[in-house]
Amino acid sequence: MNRPFFFLHIPKTAGTTLNSIFDDNLESGRILDLYTEAQHRELADVSYEQIARYDLVRGHIFISDFDEIFDGPVRFQVFTYLRDPIQRVISEYHFLKRWPKSHMYEYLNRNNVSLLEYVTSESRELRNRGRNNMVNSLSGAKAVDMEERLDRAWHHLKDRFVSFGILERFDESLLMLRKLMGLETTFYEKQNVRTANAGTFITHEEFDVICEYNQFDLQLYEWAMDEFSRRVKVLGPDFQTELRLFDKVNSRFQKLTLLINEKVGLEQEAFGNSK
Repeated sequence: MNRPFFFLHIPKTAGTTLNSIFDDNLESGRILDLYTEAQHRELADVSYEQIARYDLVRGHIFISDFDEIFDGPVRFQVFTYLRDPIQRVISEYHFLKRWPKSHMYEYLNRNNVSLLEYVTSESRELRNRGRNNMVNSLSGAKAVDMEERLDRAWHHLKDRFVSFGILERFDESLLMLRKLMGLETTFYEKQNVRTANAGTFITHEEFDVICEYNQFDLQLYEWAMDEFSRRVKVLGPDFQTELRLFDKVNSRFQKLTLLINEKVGLEQEAFGNSK
């Protein structure tokens, strides 16, 4: 049985850019999207045999039982991307509040929810938002307290995922994933810089509160950064040569796309923030 790749897409971790690269490399009929409520509902009518025919399953998905994903009827090859937890929370809050199609747009704006409230509120709508989202996404429902969730998340990420990337080290992450998945076209445009950076200044108080409420994500991110650096080092000087060449060529590609976009009247945006 085929072992599809499974992109566990944690929000605001460059998923849009990655998905555009996947779209350029894989047949659309070989990708199973799980982003919308309708797509999740339709999954109930899809058999394991049908899922196994896909090359990639991707989406914002909460996995309650990782054993079913790793050792179930379809043994997925799972990967994900992480991001600096503070920047991820800030980006998520501003995105949800500014994008009219967001499921949180009306609630956040109607109630004038501040960044601090987004992180600290115990309301039903906000209780599971703005705090340790990466750990919660990677641990599963079996873990009870946050210490156990952190341990499980780290075990899954380090020992069971086939790969993981870091937004702040995007090109290195992409080249590692390119080799793993056999991707051919991996140059990318920048998207969402203007919207990502607009109005995202935070106070010292906001920074301290976000840190307090995301301490487990911060620990996971620190471990992941160390492990990622170790894996890059193992790849040796040839990988560094490949990275320098990729950066050089992709920089030229981005300049070219910028000129084309300006000519046709499109605004340049920054990578990976629309999902």
